[in-house]
Amino acid sequence: MKNLIDISKTIAIISFVIGTILFVLQLYFKESIALIYPGIIFILIAIIINFISLIALMFSLLGSSIEKLELLKTCGIVLLNIPIATLYFYILIETL
Repeated sequence: MKNLIDISKTIAIISFVIGTILFVLQLYFKESIALIYPGIIFILIAIIINFISLIALMFSLLGSSIEKLELLKTCGIVLLNIPIATLYFYILIETL
């Protein structure tokens, strides 16, 4: 159980960091479209991996676990990437 929590947190943080790096690079190189396709591919991969992680966490919540609070916190961390990605997308659309 602890392993799932640690892996899910790591996945969420890595997704956030890579997404932020791509976001900042796209803001810096506004006129270049070279980062758009890698960004879209990253988003699709990140959605799939984070969704699998979230589903695994939710199934762990259904079982009789004593770490329910830690599992809920980790679900929140994974879900935080959604509004952040939406904000990044909105900013990019407004600045292009």
